[in-house]
Amino acid sequence: MAPFRAWRYSRLAGELSDLVAPPYDVIGPDLQARLYVRSPHNVVRVDLGVTLPGDDQQRNQYTRAAGLLAGWKQTGVLERDGRPTVTFVEEDFTGPDGRAGRRYGFLAALRLSEFGEGLVFPHEHTLTGPKEDRFRLMTATEMSLSPVFLLYELPGDEITAAWKSALAAQPATSTTTDEGGNVTSLWATSDPGLLAIVTGRMAASRFLVADGHHRYETALRYRNTRRAQAAADPDGPSASDYCLVYLANMRDPALTIYPTHRLVSGLPDALVADLPRKLADAFTVERLDGAGAHAPGRAGQRGAASQAAIATYLKAHPRGAFGLWGPSLDAAYGFRLADMATAHVDSTRSAAYQGLDVVILQTLVFERYLGISASDMAAEKGVDFFRDAADGFAKLEAGEAQLAFFLNATGLDQVSQVAFGGERMPQKTTFFYPKLPTGLVFHDLTGRL
Repeated sequence: MAPFRAWRYSRLAGELSDLVAPPYDVIGPDLQARLYVRSPHNVVRVDLGVTLPGDDQQRNQYTRAAGLLAGWKQTGVLERDGRPTVTFVEEDFTGPDGRAGRRYGFLAALRLSEFGEGLVFPHEHTLTGPKEDRFRLMTATEMSLSPVFLLYELPGDEITAAWKSALAAQPATSTTTDEGGNVTSLWATSDPGLLAIVTGRMAASRFLVADGHHRYETALRYRNTRRAQAAADPDGPSASDYCLVYLANMRDPALTIYPTHRLVSGLPDALVADLPRKLADAFTVERLDGAGAHAPGRAGQRGAASQAAIATYLKAHPRGAFGLWGPSLDAAYGFRLADMATAHVDSTRSAAYQGLDVVILQTLVFERYLGISASDMAAEKGVDFFRDAADGFAKLEAGEAQLAFFLNATGLDQVSQVAFGGERMPQKTTFFYPKLPTGLVFHDLTGRL
């Protein structure tokens, strides 16, 4: 781990809140359009550019991104730190469940290492499409635009204590507020004492990828490509040997994981109607009274009752339990695994992996009863994902899906056991919140660090 000379938005660019954006993979078309209007310098214009008629290999969203960045550097919209820095981050947020929190972390550069070398551990599988998109963007811009979110484990966390003692009383270097009211404050520092504490405490650490698996694997590919194109630099590692990272302590009490739920469509009506009965083969199934699809009241009222009933059920059964609702079902249902020993989940996997709710749901419900394979899930074939329960119910009531499966959040203990054990979870297993905005700092991949 190392400090680096970051590129940042200057005061000429405008207010930081108008310039940053969520990570590219959570930006839908409506938000993308709003961000484009917000500022001609909003980072979405380079991180998630639009495709235009007539685009080809010479002119496309990636070449436009490179041109924009070059122009921003030339006109002073972006300015570079004069000395290597670490940027401390404080996030005040309200989670999807309404709970407030404050998370601490810092932005730095991490020397890249291959998975399997014992330094960086992934916890989820990745998809080819997003990695190709990120690689084309990185190749065109020669910049790392969005950090990989890594977790370290440091009881007592001398790093956070040191920056609070040295910097927290000082005004933040910059602050941004997102559409949800979450506030991200930054303190950039080149103080030798603080940098020594950070690099010293991180020297023997191992890291778990919380978010940004595609970005990390893309950075590895980019590094390897650059190495293949040129002989080793006798002066030491290049900037492309490092990845832009955001690091937070696994022991931070504000580190929060939320669930990602599943919507299913394209099933025969008879299969949907019979599913609660079939589930009783492997699960204890409970009809959640008062939340029936055919209960009196408007559709929205029925959905609200079902949503409340499922939330109560999942809170009472934190692991191995699921909620089920669809507009054609006679009720909302809760079901939980009766006996893990009879689950017949892949016995070649560790007990930690087999006990994941997403694995139980995929293996015992989607594959056994619905005919939805793991590859179908990865391709989002007949399956959609959502994080806000109200959004899922709205889509069901609008006829956009037949069923929704609701899950509890995966525990951090489960994530670490699986990842440090050398295994990867299925896609959409975790949702670490909040996601750090893109555009706080940029890492130049040319030259030296």
